[in-house]
Amino acid sequence: MRRLKKIISYIGIIALLLILFRGFIYRKSVHYTQVKTRNNISLTNKTLTKSIDKELKNKILNIDEIIELSNQITSKKLSFTFGKASSNPNLVHGVTKANCIGYSALFNSIGNYIIAKQKMTDTYEFEHLVAKLDFFGIDVHKAFNSPFFKDHDYNEVKFKKTGESKFVDPSLSDYLKIRYIKSE
Repeated sequence: MRRLKKIISYIGIIALLLILFRGFIYRKSVHYTQVKTRNNISLTNKTLTKSIDKELKNKILNIDEIIELSNQITSKKLSFTFGKASSNPNLVHGVTKANCIGYSALFNSIGNYIIAKQKMTDTYEFEHLVAKLDFFGIDVHKAFNSPFFKDHDYNEVKFKKTGESKFVDPSLSDYLKIRYIKSE
């Protein structure tokens, strides 16, 4: 009985550490290698732009707040599907189901819309990217035969004046609450 309690305690501690350090562990174990870019799509959906404007409330945001708000809105509007779904953010908004392409397209369009509203286009830009993923150096796409797993979409937030970048995977952020990823 005492041994069982000890084992359960250890499992609980390990689970807690995995939850607390999930972002760090993910960035150390999963690596994104960019293979191509997708075109940025401007928002034309008036319902969506009005809801973004309502969230902004005429506040001036810094880039981390823009990334966070873009993630929050994307997560509110979408739920993940493995099936085929539209990747046009002007259509994704009404459908509510999206795969990683739709998540990244909506996040990208929202981020670029907010940057334009905040008159920061000379400083920042969201870019929609496509990557191959590896887990400790092993290509995860080779493990699956489905065309769904041939690549993965994410975003680069470019700081034009410094040349720095932050990388965000909106679908991963929605489900695992991991804000930033590692990419080359």
